[in-house]
Amino acid sequence: MSIDGINVRLLIRDQTPRRSPISSIADKLLDAARQELGYRVEHGQKSKYGAWYAEGTSAGFANAPWCDSFVSWAAGTAGVSKSVGKFAHTPDHQAWFKTQNAWATRPQPGAVAFLKKHAQVGIVEEAASGKVTTIEALHGKVQRVTRPESEFSGYGVPKQVQTPLFKGSTTASYFWDDGSGINGDTGSPASGKPMQKGLAASPSWPMGTEGYVIHNGRKADFFVGDRGPGVPSGSGVMLDLDGKTFAELTGSSWNSSNLTVSGGEGHIKIEYVITKWGSGLGKKGAPAPFSTGAYNMRDSSPPKPPTPKFPTPKVSEVTKICASTPDKSPVTTKKIANTETSADIGTSANTMTTVGTATPAIQNAANEIPTHELPIPGIAAALIVFAAATAGFRHYTRPRGRHRG
Repeated sequence: MSIDGINVRLLIRDQTPRRSPISSIADKLLDAARQELGYRVEHGQKSKYGAWYAEGTSAGFANAPWCDSFVSWAAGTAGVSKSVGKFAHTPDHQAWFKTQNAWATRPQPGAVAFLKKHAQVGIVEEAASGKVTTIEALHGKVQRVTRPESEFSGYGVPKQVQTPLFKGSTTASYFWDDGSGINGDTGSPASGKPMQKGLAASPSWPMGTEGYVIHNGRKADFFVGDRGPGVPSGSGVMLDLDGKTFAELTGSSWNSSNLTVSGGEGHIKIEYVITKWGSGLGKKGAPAPFSTGAYNMRDSSPPKPPTPKFPTPKVSEVTKICASTPDKSPVTTKKIANTETSADIGTSANTMTTVGTATPAIQNAANEIPTHELPIPGIAAALIVFAAATAGFRHYTRPRGRHRG
């Protein structure tokens, strides 16, 4: 636009609404994280994320490094804590994703990214051409950072986390009913599905129920596709695992010729976690003996899911994580055009950014160049005011009438 002959270019953010609705776990997590871009605390001050984590744990966390508390806070704000976890200690957070079978070696938007150094963590916003852009708490500020993919140890994938609906423990046996008649085979599974690895039999849970079991640190997925055990369920044996899964859990071998597991172990103690209830007949919740007929009931009131519990570290452990904060912020900056599209990161291609010239402390800590957003609306307003003021000055100082020599 032009004001009295002075050209003013308005640098204003794109006001186009984000794509909606925000439905996926990744979208919700990223949306919450983006709202925090630009939040900063001075060196040595408390962050609202550390204070949030300290509630209900220990006041000491309010003063501790907060890169992981930020990720957990974003998850809590987005309502996806069950899929992301609540952690302040990145090694514990990384281990949790692995135990949930939700660990990946390649980045994807919405994944929780763990760096190889400094136990630094962030949320993946974009990954392309061997580089990963994250939103993270780094050096006292929530910001976007782009690094080579090689600097990451791996990624926790929230959408792969199996949220428990019910859990408990029982004794398990094994079977393999494929209709062959070998070794007590009673015929094909009651669900009509072929006998296969992962198919289990329950005396009471609805057909199609899914979950996993753990035995001596080994984990195996299952789904209910048959009925049983029969009489043994009256003595507390409440789950029949397929023979191949049973062999893996016990470190034994499966003999397909006689349908037995080597080693002679026929019953094991297991912990079970239900991640999906089947829609058919059956009782939800704690398993019931076959003799009760619970397998033939219609249960419309499943038990309330358990409240997830996440380990709380020692404050001294958290002080060792996150890239260290330098005492002074970088002072040299240069402007560059932001070429990212709004479809990729939810900002305008016209948005200007600054790239800080990192101090040695920053470069040594994480080897990245932080990218920040300028308050563009404020700059545009200042330019307009300056142009208007200049126009007025020119108007009032212009000679009135014809100049006479």
